[in-house]
Amino acid sequence: MVKSLEEREQREYERQEIIRKAVGEADRIILNGSDGSVEETDWLTFKVAEKFVEKVGIRLTGKLMRRDME
Repeated sequence: MVKSLEEREQREYERQEIIRKAVGEADRIILNGSDGSVEETDWLTFKVAEKFVEKVGIRLTGKLMRRDME
C-alpha cells in the first residue's frame, strides 16, 4: 500500500518530534550529571552520541554480514 504525501509528511513530522524529544531528554540528563563545565558537558554529550553510533554500527554490521553469507 502506497502512503499519500500527507501520510508521509505526518510520519516525518512525528519522527522529527521523537528526535527533538530524545535530544532534549539526553541534554537534560547530561546537564544534571555534569559538573557544569563546558568540557565535561561536551565530553558526556560526545560519549552518549558515540554509544548510539556504536549500537547502530553493531546492528548494521551483523545485518551486512548475514546478507553477505547468503
